[in-house]
Amino acid sequence: MKKNILFVGDNPILRSENGNMLSAILSQIDTDLYKAACFVSGGMISDPFVDQPFNIINSEEPEDILSSNKLLSILNSSQIDYLIMVGLDIWQYAHIFSMILEIKKRKPFCWIAIFPYDSFAIRKDWVDWINCVDIPCVYSQYGYNLLKDHVPNLQYYKPAMWSGDVVYEQYEPEKRANVRHKHFKEVSDSQFIIGCIAKNQVRKDIPKLIGAFLLAKEKNLDLVLYLHTEFDASAVGYNLKQMASDMGAKTGDIISKRQGVIYSEKQMVDVYNSIDCLVNCSAQEGLSWTVLEAMLCGTPVIGSRTTSQTELIEGAGTLITPVEVTYIPVVTKGGKSHINSLTCATDAIKQAILDVASDVDLQKEMRKAGLKRSEEWLSDVSDINDVLNPKQIQIKSTPKIEKILFAQHSAAGDVLMTTQCFKGIKERHDGMDLIYMTQPQFQDIVKGNPYVDEIIDWNENLLNAYEIVYNPHGDHILHGAFNSLDVKLYSMYPYFCGVEADEMFIKEMLPLKIPTELPKEYIVVHTTGGMAEYRTYRHMDMVIKNIGIPVVQIGGGSDMVCHEAIDLRKKLSWREAAWVMNRAKAAVVIDSFPSYLAGALGTPVVVLYGPAPERVVGPRVQDKDDYIALEPDMLQVCRSMTRCWGLRNRQIVKCLSPCINTISPEKIRNALNHLIKQSDRRPPKKRPTTFKVAEIKAEAFLGTSKNKGDI
Repeated sequence: MKKNILFVGDNPILRSENGNMLSAILSQIDTDLYKAACFVSGGMISDPFVDQPFNIINSEEPEDILSSNKLLSILNSSQIDYLIMVGLDIWQYAHIFSMILEIKKRKPFCWIAIFPYDSFAIRKDWVDWINCVDIPCVYSQYGYNLLKDHVPNLQYYKPAMWSGDVVYEQYEPEKRANVRHKHFKEVSDSQFIIGCIAKNQVRKDIPKLIGAFLLAKEKNLDLVLYLHTEFDASAVGYNLKQMASDMGAKTGDIISKRQGVIYSEKQMVDVYNSIDCLVNCSAQEGLSWTVLEAMLCGTPVIGSRTTSQTELIEGAGTLITPVEVTYIPVVTKGGKSHINSLTCATDAIKQAILDVASDVDLQKEMRKAGLKRSEEWLSDVSDINDVLNPKQIQIKSTPKIEKILFAQHSAAGDVLMTTQCFKGIKERHDGMDLIYMTQPQFQDIVKGNPYVDEIIDWNENLLNAYEIVYNPHGDHILHGAFNSLDVKLYSMYPYFCGVEADEMFIKEMLPLKIPTELPKEYIVVHTTGGMAEYRTYRHMDMVIKNIGIPVVQIGGGSDMVCHEAIDLRKKLSWREAAWVMNRAKAAVVIDSFPSYLAGALGTPVVVLYGPAPERVVGPRVQDKDDYIALEPDMLQVCRSMTRCWGLRNRQIVKCLSPCINTISPEKIRNALNHLIKQSDRRPPKKRPTTFKVAEIKAEAFLGTSKNKGDI
């Protein structure tokens, strides 16, 4: 019975480097053993009257959520023996890797990825994604050498570039002249055509080439630049036409391909034979097909000495060492970002162009060396059937880590709420270590927790690595419309973990960097929650004016400032904030981490609510008499008459009056005074005497503080 293979990549019918690679791999498949289907991006253009040996499913784009859902649906519903991702950067579908691994548990299949690696550095997030794959195959020697010590199953896969009916070859001089006249009618025989065949994207650094070419043309008037790219400014590209004009290009200096037209392979062979030199000064390359195509056509190549491109051009063309720092758009574990890379200097590109254009003997040597290198490189390409050989396949079955993983991606208040669950979890799994996974900025909240054995950075791939995993927010809360419930958020965490709720816990830490001494008695204020536009109370100065007791402000550095308060914004860690809050006479805060903190510590608190309802996000308090919740009248102040959680109703163009600011300052002040007077009538908490900053530091240094282990 034939095995089913689902390929994921670029359309093998349309011309693109990765599409051609997939086409070549498909041409190798032993059809007696395997049946192939392709889940591809790049449209569906093909001859409707020609049967294809494989089915094509249009995926849209890998980053598109519909594409991801469609792929997951196919994996869930189809009988697949092999999933093979071809030519895609490892991060393009990384956002659903954990879901693919879950499907593999229910419906085992072999997962293969044939991918580039074009970073100058080892990226831990990319390596973690690569290690999800059963058979990871990097298609450059550069990538293999860089990754082999970090990816146990790594293979070097040397891909065929086209299916068998495509021939890139050097034309005889007469034919070469004829196709040049056909494709470049406006260019004379004496002119020297510099060609750039590339996508219009940041990585290719085409504006730098344009600038270098124009400088070179000042020295050699016979130079012409041919740009085989689209000129429009896409999401990752440039408006090349306008940029060239701004740099001083004149009519005839730069010519381009027909915009919006995809050239056939035969036309591309003509183009390579028509230009006099290919320039590819990219910032980084997984592997450059255009370099090999040009060499096979006997065209000299100038390129950047970068990543995998070096192994193609070294000794066969002119290499320019990149020296200028740039930033390339990629996807990281934190989402879309930019990583640092290197590009060639304009003057170095200019000089390389002038050197090659002026030296006929050098051009001949480069043609000869390029032909030899390209033919040697293509003489021993990998065969996909060897990778599919059952004897070679060892589907990863990594033993589970015999520990408990508690996963909480964000945010501060939620991390604090999860501490209710630890005691019950540890009692249930007696003797097992509890590992807490969250983002680095929230880890301070659980430091020193007696039930937590280790704290690690958030890594979604580890959700499948541990014997026991608790992920109540990711598995349940995040997916629910809990705004519609009458259940407190803090109670959901122990509920979904199936344990009895313990007290919330945070280990205080003495503040060491506060700019002034703290008074013996004070109140805490906090002005801004997570969504500043909707959760900033802008009248707090009116609330605390002449309140009769010193005021200390906590929060982030971008929070709205209270001008009559001791400003500790951005000066406290989470645990230092707990130290300050625990010694406060009372507090008035916005619905966010400080509200949960005050409730956990038993500090009397007024909490202001805006887009989210108190009935769901209110804090767990030790004494209900120490808690006053103030909410806006939504019927009076909100056009949608609902709780929007800061997400604008589609029928409302703009929230003209964020509802939290409709709470009267006088009402807040009266509530705060009530809590202060109530606190005065009770025995005071056992609190330390007033410390000056210098005394706090000295106490910590001398080791006399009860919190000395934290400092």
